[in-house]
Amino acid sequence: MNKEQKAFHKSRRKEFSKLIGNDSIAIIFGSTHHNKSFDGDHNFKQYKNFYYLTGFTEANSALVLMPSGSRGVPLQKGKRITEVLYVQKKDPLMETWNGKRLGCKNVKDELGIEEGKENSELESLLNGKILSAYRYLYINFSELIKLNGEMKHITSGFLDKLNVIAPNVEIIDASYLLGRMRAVKTKYEIKVLKQSADITVRSCNETLTMIKPGLNEHQVQANLEYHYKYNGAQETAYYPIVAGGDNACILHYDKNDQVLKNGELLLIDSGAEYNYYCTDITRTFPINGKFTEEQKLIYEIVLKANKECIRKIKPGIKFSELTVLSERILADGLYKAGILKNKKDIKTYSLHGLGHHIGLDTHDAVDYRRKLKEDNDVLREGNVLTIEPGLYFPKGSKGIDRKFWGTGVRIEDDVLVIKNGYENLTNAMVKEVSSIEFIMNVG
Repeated sequence: MNKEQKAFHKSRRKEFSKLIGNDSIAIIFGSTHHNKSFDGDHNFKQYKNFYYLTGFTEANSALVLMPSGSRGVPLQKGKRITEVLYVQKKDPLMETWNGKRLGCKNVKDELGIEEGKENSELESLLNGKILSAYRYLYINFSELIKLNGEMKHITSGFLDKLNVIAPNVEIIDASYLLGRMRAVKTKYEIKVLKQSADITVRSCNETLTMIKPGLNEHQVQANLEYHYKYNGAQETAYYPIVAGGDNACILHYDKNDQVLKNGELLLIDSGAEYNYYCTDITRTFPINGKFTEEQKLIYEIVLKANKECIRKIKPGIKFSELTVLSERILADGLYKAGILKNKKDIKTYSLHGLGHHIGLDTHDAVDYRRKLKEDNDVLREGNVLTIEPGLYFPKGSKGIDRKFWGTGVRIEDDVLVIKNGYENLTNAMVKEVSSIEFIMNVG
């Protein structure tokens, strides 16, 4: 891990410790292997909140944070420490089969965390006296209950005694505070998000040139995923949507197994994941390289909503205001074109929200609603969000001219809120009608 990344994760532990306060202890569990079938596991993926605090990508680990230091039971002779990472022990045989392990002795130098211990020692902490020395206990509960293998064995006694601990220690889920922290991205995160976006844009532009009638949706998906990895991404941020024709009107379409037809549109909703940070981009293309007049009409309405909403982004604006603006543009456009008889019916054809926060998760763990004491609807510098208006007219749409049936258009960009406005991280991905047609026909 380089110094920049190490400093980032250290800053996140410091900020989280500040939020939970001196009378607290936090135990944040990492992921374990999950079985896929028989003796095969799914590819290992670290829990995102754990990664946010540590940058550690091995299984069977846990982070313990004690802002005021370990109480009652010193974890290091003559010193009260504030953070401990419990990791798998070094094991030459297991490392021969499954890869090298960091080992507890290398935790401080490699990760910048004060103390490293073998995960087998975590059991004594969970079942010992130290927890009762604190007023608050923070845990990532959802991840705790999904632990498998050795970590499930280590934590089983702790789970059984939670009802005994609860009357003396206030137990709180850590996810809410971590979600608040993740809402505003640091300089390091923005740097990685830009790299993820660049990989996605480059890959999508390269894939655009191979789209043509007769291909199967899965061939387009395969080409896109090939370019993601070839350009440096570790994996896709989510399972891609590659939807031709009427399939685009299924919002989470994922079969990707139909033949692309001449004269129809192809909607691609996909993104790369680079160093755990996600991109989410959607573009809609004419399969034969040329929009029909009807397709162009719908596309230009959606594009206007996308561009106008992005132009409004700046610190202080409310996401709900952008949603209202998008719906008004979509409704006005359809009404003026004579497609929509009543503007109030717009939600029947726009279907989904305008966007979401993005970062370590595609739909990042960030709330953007207004609450009694918080207005998370207001955008802040450092937020990264998607803007993705769409219009969908599935076959059989009542009151809609048949020539628009089977048309689904969504245009999505990832946007960073900066001091005086915005930066569109995916702006290099073509979306103008003329540019799309030129690239698809010239290559």
